[in-house]
Amino acid sequence: MKKLFILVVFVLSLGLFIGCNSSIEGITIESEGNVREIAVNETLELVAKVFPESADQTVLWSSDLESVATVSSEGIVTAVGVGNVNIIAKAKADESVSQKYTLIVKEAEVVEADPESVEITSQDATVKTGSSLRLTAKVLPDNASQQVVWASSDESIATVSRGEVRGLKEGTVTITVSAKDFPNVTDSIEVVVEKGEAPDPTQNWDDIEFSTHEDYINSENDTLLKVKGVVTYVYPEKDNAVNYIIQNGKDGYYVYAQDIINFPVEVGKSYEIGGFKKYYNGLSEIVKVEYCKELEEELSYEVNKLENVDTSSVEAMKPFQGSLVSGTAVLDSVKVSLEKAYSFYAKVGEYSLQFRVDSSYCTADDLDKINQKLLGSAPGATFNFTGVMAAFGYSASSTKPQIQVIKADMLEFEELSTEKLLEVSAGVLNITETISFNVTTIDLPSVIDGFSGVTVTWTSDNEAINVETGIVTHLASDVTCKLTAKLTCNGQEYIKEFNVLVVASDNTEYEVLATLDLEDALDADKNGYSLTKKGYGEGVITLGTPSHNWLLRNALIARISGDKVDGRFSIRAKAASTKDQTGRIEIQEAGEYNVVQFDTAVYGGDDEGIKVAIEYTFDDGATWVSAEQVITVNARELETYRVKLPEGSKRVAIVVVENSGPRRQVLRLRFQRHRYPFQL
Repeated sequence: MKKLFILVVFVLSLGLFIGCNSSIEGITIESEGNVREIAVNETLELVAKVFPESADQTVLWSSDLESVATVSSEGIVTAVGVGNVNIIAKAKADESVSQKYTLIVKEAEVVEADPESVEITSQDATVKTGSSLRLTAKVLPDNASQQVVWASSDESIATVSRGEVRGLKEGTVTITVSAKDFPNVTDSIEVVVEKGEAPDPTQNWDDIEFSTHEDYINSENDTLLKVKGVVTYVYPEKDNAVNYIIQNGKDGYYVYAQDIINFPVEVGKSYEIGGFKKYYNGLSEIVKVEYCKELEEELSYEVNKLENVDTSSVEAMKPFQGSLVSGTAVLDSVKVSLEKAYSFYAKVGEYSLQFRVDSSYCTADDLDKINQKLLGSAPGATFNFTGVMAAFGYSASSTKPQIQVIKADMLEFEELSTEKLLEVSAGVLNITETISFNVTTIDLPSVIDGFSGVTVTWTSDNEAINVETGIVTHLASDVTCKLTAKLTCNGQEYIKEFNVLVVASDNTEYEVLATLDLEDALDADKNGYSLTKKGYGEGVITLGTPSHNWLLRNALIARISGDKVDGRFSIRAKAASTKDQTGRIEIQEAGEYNVVQFDTAVYGGDDEGIKVAIEYTFDDGATWVSAEQVITVNARELETYRVKLPEGSKRVAIVVVENSGPRRQVLRLRFQRHRYPFQL
């Protein structure tokens, strides 16, 4: 009993001791109007009150981030940088008692005057070909926007970018600058472009012996290469440099990025050139040309015919690399892209051969004609070709021979019958096969690009899709509409049918149980890949609201690129050859999930889209079931999809169907169930 009593007394005494030494109860901080946001260079007076009122009212002020805001001993806050900051007041009588006042500091609003004039300043008004001249522009008055727009009167003589004038060829050009959004506020200067001198060569090329084609193919990088021949083809110019083919007899050479200001070349003329070897992804090149001498003698060349050659073998095709080759082939497969480079495949004899069509290889007119010829062709069609023999591959095992298609008249296809034309055009005709609940129209083309004379009319077996207007009506439940396309040409017809899933309207109220919004993904590396999950391998990440574990397989997180750059992250999931390897996004924690909703769009690849399936499990993930609905994603812009799940679904996954296309992007994955209203 004595011990117990002493213990009780000790505790009571401790409580009295604490109470006697702390008379400060708390602090409040106020500002006039309860301001919580100020701009850089603005000030704000804060007033602190210590309670009880009888206590010492003196406080000690401080800022937890002085790069954003400072505070004086009187509570005057000065904003110095953009960001969030806490201003802290501590009671002087008891510094353990404090309060903080949170502020947001934003950029100061700049009041700009309208530009009245703009002046160009330059130390010189001449520039040599291949060199640059720096111009500066000053907009007056000083508080006007300094943003300007530069222009050249003749970009074949000189170009200008951000005030840097680059001379291209001899002549006189007017460089003009104007205040942005005020095109009448301008100034200009005349710039004379003079002939520049070629840089001194590193070698005495006259004393160097000519290289053989074998040297060109087999030598190490940076080996000296000196060859001669007649220029057979010059690729489109870019940044005062060209690639071209020079050939002597059967031996051809690919020259890369030759300076045409100092070393111009023309098709049909003969030259000696000197440069250095570079092996780039399967292709041997002559680069850094520093010697180019036009010859008076007329050299000749011949197009190499690919007969009895294994065109699928890099070794067998090496003797022809860098030269013009020709042959007869049977088209195997072709998917024409009117927007970017693409490949098609054909058989030369019994061997396969890849053909490459690229806007950097040919003129815009030739590219258009090449595309139209291929659009009017069909697998199995025979054609004669001439092109540049190249090779491409990121590794020795992936390198394949490749024919660069450079001119439309170098491809000659057999004429298709009307029957075959309709069959081929039907193969090109594609429409979306899944219509999300928030999509209200569908595009049903009446003509097909590249197939002149072919028209398309549509019929539908269901009111959900009006083929006259393209308007989509979402009914109470999912509906599969059979859309029939009738292609007509020269009095003949071809029928193609599409089964299009129209997802039901859904006004149900939802509670969000788990959201994978990627907003808390770690910063990206220099390539835009998130440090949270930057590889395509399998891994578990912890993200979302609230935080959950997610399995990502054959998927990575990366910033949105291209014309959609806005700093957000997306999940890019790839298709693969087998189900066990294809892209997958799976929540790891069990829940009572009724609905899965996600935003998705096609990322890269061709126009055929990609198929996405939903899987769910009633147990701990040992057994997975695929939902009946398979979504075909064609859109390049984000569309929202929602799939209902059977009662008792404990975990959910979004899966890219194997063999359904190249990598894609998926954004803002959300797993939801019924309870209260939710909006994206």
